[in-house]
Amino acid sequence: MAKHGDRVFDSYQSCLDWLFARHRFVMKPGLDRVDWLLGCVGEPQQKFRIVHVGGTNGKGSTSCMIASMLSEHGIATGLYTSPHVLDFTERVTVNGKAIGPDRVVELVERIKPGADEIDATFFEIATAAAALHFAEEGVSLVVAEVGLGGRLDATNALDSVLSVITRVAVDHAEVLGSDVAEIAAEKAGIIREDGVVVCGSDGVALEVIRGAAAAKKARFVPVTADAKVSNLSITSTGSTFDLAYRMDAYERLSISMLGRHQAENAVTALVSMHELERLALIEIDDAAIRRGLSEACCIGRMQIIDRRPTVVADVAHNPDGARALVAAIDEVFDYERLIVVLGIMGDKDARGFIAEFAEHTDVAIMTRPASDRAADPEELSAIAADLGLANRVVPSAGAAIESALSEAGEADLVLVTGSHYTVGDVMTSLGVGQLLRP
Repeated sequence: MAKHGDRVFDSYQSCLDWLFARHRFVMKPGLDRVDWLLGCVGEPQQKFRIVHVGGTNGKGSTSCMIASMLSEHGIATGLYTSPHVLDFTERVTVNGKAIGPDRVVELVERIKPGADEIDATFFEIATAAAALHFAEEGVSLVVAEVGLGGRLDATNALDSVLSVITRVAVDHAEVLGSDVAEIAAEKAGIIREDGVVVCGSDGVALEVIRGAAAAKKARFVPVTADAKVSNLSITSTGSTFDLAYRMDAYERLSISMLGRHQAENAVTALVSMHELERLALIEIDDAAIRRGLSEACCIGRMQIIDRRPTVVADVAHNPDGARALVAAIDEVFDYERLIVVLGIMGDKDARGFIAEFAEHTDVAIMTRPASDRAADPEELSAIAADLGLANRVVPSAGAAIESALSEAGEADLVLVTGSHYTVGDVMTSLGVGQLLRP
């Protein structure tokens, strides 16, 4: 391994260039390589406890909410999420503070010799670097979001005390399976023998995960059955709701993240906190719960990035996410026309995604984010036209948002969606780096 004083990269950017080049090794199922990398740097994952969060949609927001509540309890808390929107440093935070660029370089330099030896992937290296950072920062609990699937995801090398699975839908079908049952089985791969799993899914996914929990003799906690929500109020500044969970009751809990789906994620996060208390890892404080939920935020989740016209960015990238987003936009905002800037990855269900917007959108602007994996906007345009959605093509995301803003009136709403890459490119072009608070 490289020593602390050795220099392998001459800048943060050169480090990122090397790291992102490892995407070409993306398909290497199994945990042996990340296990080996962790062993090379002293098994850092053994120095903290892990809450492992998987699912198709909502896992990033749920992870942020759990980490925020833990931090408000005075617990040294790490949060590992993916992918990022604006910069790699978003992926690794301690008590809400992102890792610094120089620290990223240092950690990757220490891991690089081993990574080169085994042709480790981008995500394996990032996961090992995050674990090393958390261990050396003295973190007690880490909330780790699954990257892809669950069973063979690199984060599954981090042995968890609590598994959390959010909504399950069809996504990454070429890797995880063609239907919800198959995908739920892959997600359930994060459940530990004799462990605990909090499940925010419903329908077929719920039953598959219940069965997987039983097979591993894990305690199964179904959120939709055990947690009762009432008095839900959804506005353009957030949501409030009452919650009854077992013997506990909360009145007027508040979240700032927008949409009914975020209230559902908040309930899953709060149930997870109660399970951590049941495991004797925390002692719940009502005020800390309320602060943690109200202050939790996640870049690119129905994020308002401008006003007059209102511009909203959301990283929805599959039909289930698009469905929730469309419902939330209609419920949260008042507007005259909806203009959608859309760029999507080539491996996604483009027709299914666009179909969710067809009856709600006045015009769509198809674009291509700066990614080799991006779908051809001309192909997206043809799909939209076939679905009866008025649209035009603007090749770059920066030019696409300018085109949308030039057309939009003050009472219109401009929505940027389809991919983390699209949202990131648009936010960068507009110079947006922080959440715009209502």
